[in-house]
Amino acid sequence: MRKGMHLNTDFSHITDIEGMRFINEEDALNKLINEIHTRHIDLKDSIMLALSFNALYLAHALAQKFGATYDILFLEPILAPLNSKCEIALVSESMDIVMNESLINSFDITLDYVYGEAKRAYEEDILSHIYQYRKGNAIKSLKDKNIFIVDRGIETGFRAGLGVQTCLKKECQDIYILTPIVAQNVAQGLESLCDGVISVYRPECFVSVEHHYKELKRLSNEEVEKYLGANNMPNLKKEH
Repeated sequence: MRKGMHLNTDFSHITDIEGMRFINEEDALNKLINEIHTRHIDLKDSIMLALSFNALYLAHALAQKFGATYDILFLEPILAPLNSKCEIALVSESMDIVMNESLINSFDITLDYVYGEAKRAYEEDILSHIYQYRKGNAIKSLKDKNIFIVDRGIETGFRAGLGVQTCLKKECQDIYILTPIVAQNVAQGLESLCDGVISVYRPECFVSVEHHYKELKRLSNEEVEKYLGANNMPNLKKEH
């Protein structure tokens, strides 16, 4: 080691990360409810808007607890042409699009490709979900409603940002983001887009959503249909 150089032996941030973990989604829900009570947030008659199928457990439980309703906002990723694991943009069921411009520019991807893939994802995937889970009906009316965008964890804010954009387009009253855990820098960015971000933990070093839960499961198709069927949408078509 060079003279004058000091080894940083402060590993407290690692301990902090490990302390910011939930046992499971029920644990996350209870801690999030405590946070809502602490901040005196009124959720009555608002709409919980899940950003994914896996967020439906939280959206449904919060709606039941606080006298709200809930729905899901269907989103689909747009992938890079030569990398099926790289999301370069997202499209919503309202055909709103957010793009990762740095990735699009670095891969030299044309806007024609992005818009073409957005149209394809909407027609092939989003419309399929709308017919299966809502019997062809549009999302609940968000006009003049307080909206709480719900997810079980927010790592990049990409999906949440598109959710905010879609809600603004639909003339809602106030928009909040409600999640058990969100990256600190992402929370700060989202707070500039909406009326507030409500969370239990905001780690400076965010590993992944999965890392912050000791147990985290994916909802089965039957569970998804059960949650959305309980949301005044009976006789849903079963997926084969």
